[in-house]
Amino acid sequence: MLKGIERMNAGTLLETFGSPEEIFAAGAKAFAGSSAAFARSMKEFDAWDRVEKEIESAGKHNVRIVPFDDPGFPALLRKTFDPPCLLYMKGNEYREELPAVAIVGTRHPSHYGLRMAETLGSELACSGALIVSGMARGCDTAAHKGALSAGGFTAAVLGTGVDKIYPGESKKLYEEIAEKGVLISEYPMSTPPLPYNFPRRNRIISGLSLGVVVVEAPQRSGSLMTARLSLEYGRDVFAVPGQATSVKSSGTNKLIKEGAALVENAADVAAALSIIPYRQAGNRERPVVEGDEALFLDALEDGPMHIEGLLERTGVSAARAATVLLDMELKGYVEQKPGKQFVRRF
Repeated sequence: MLKGIERMNAGTLLETFGSPEEIFAAGAKAFAGSSAAFARSMKEFDAWDRVEKEIESAGKHNVRIVPFDDPGFPALLRKTFDPPCLLYMKGNEYREELPAVAIVGTRHPSHYGLRMAETLGSELACSGALIVSGMARGCDTAAHKGALSAGGFTAAVLGTGVDKIYPGESKKLYEEIAEKGVLISEYPMSTPPLPYNFPRRNRIISGLSLGVVVVEAPQRSGSLMTARLSLEYGRDVFAVPGQATSVKSSGTNKLIKEGAALVENAADVAAALSIIPYRQAGNRERPVVEGDEALFLDALEDGPMHIEGLLERTGVSAARAATVLLDMELKGYVEQKPGKQFVRRF
């Protein structure tokens, strides 16, 4: 509502003036030297009726308005040089005690990219990480789904008002995140999906996180902007390697060339960020495993087993076993040893 506020640092303003009331009391002259647009907006502001309507709208949609100086405002985000003045949050309280990892990528991923995003989301959530992403189509959606499937906590940072479901086909995911995680936006209620809002929200994804994993992205991608912002904030940047000839992986491969940490699985990220895997933390629950995955885990209960023994004990076909065991390796459930021996990892 205040034009130019995005160019001001909320922390600096509060440190200088003490409170929002004192900021308004200072008058336009106090800001004339820093931002003409903000000074003019402060001088002319009289839209208190809009403020009241905004608070009323938030209440109707079960949305919390969390100012910069509120204890519920994420501490890591507060430390960035351009944090938002406030956040709109819908769902659960933000889980400050969990190490936050962002997983981002292209809206048009390959099957490999989708599987890696979901697997990393699931595995890192199992390790006790909070998964941050933007609920966009493609890799973002896969990362959120992976976290939720593992019973983890996920935060979706939106480029719209927090009451707006975008894209429309994500209604079910939106509702599940609201129930089991948290939806976050800096934009006023009912803000539509304006193109220029999405690049700006990327700084919140970076600011919330200890590190960002770029799963799959071409060279012109918003995910690379998120990675650049993370570097500016002093956070770690990870990239999943892709085929050398794939346009969809050209951005991630370039990140690796420029120094981003190459990651093949969640264990790489967890080790770099000192996240203790769930299997080493006795107070965390084992992930829910069903179907053929459960058959293989039960078969490996007593120790390592050769692939032929697994096929015989489970009755699963060789073709199906190859697919399921590969997925289980990516999730960190099993490990293949030399000689086609498989062993459980928890």
